[in-house]
Formats: sequence, C-alpha cells, structure tokens
Amino acid sequence: MPAVHVSWDNDPVSLHAQEAEVLNRLFALLRERLDVRKRSIPMPDRERGGFIAFLYQPVDPRRLAELIGMLE
Repeated sequence: MPAVHVSWDNDPVSLHAQEAEVLNRLFALLRERLDVRKRSIPMPDRERGGFIAFLYQPVDPRRLAELIGMLE
C-alpha cells in the first residue's frame, strides 16, 4: 500500500497518510521540485483515520506519483 493515497475526485485534491510526517515530507518535495506552495497543513482525518491534507494548486498526476514513490 502506498504511503500516501491521493483522492483525485475531490475538489480540492486530498492526500491521505497514516502519519502527518509523511505528508510533510511530501509537501517538502513538492515545494522543492515543483514549487507547489498552495496546500493545507496535515490534520487528523476523522472519517478514515490517519491524516488528511489538501492541494490548492494543480499538480501533474505523474509527477505527484513520482514524488510519492520517493517516500517509500
């Protein structure tokens, strides 16, 4: 199972992980490599458990998948 699950059908796109640190590491990569700055902070996901965060700017799904792969 990937460290991060992406829900592309949500608007904004949501990211789910078991630990907030995983999302923080992903956001650091997104900022460093793709200059993505518009995002939420990771917060507890009351519905699914773990943590959830949101992306507020477009990101190429292939590039996002590459960065998630770097976390594993």
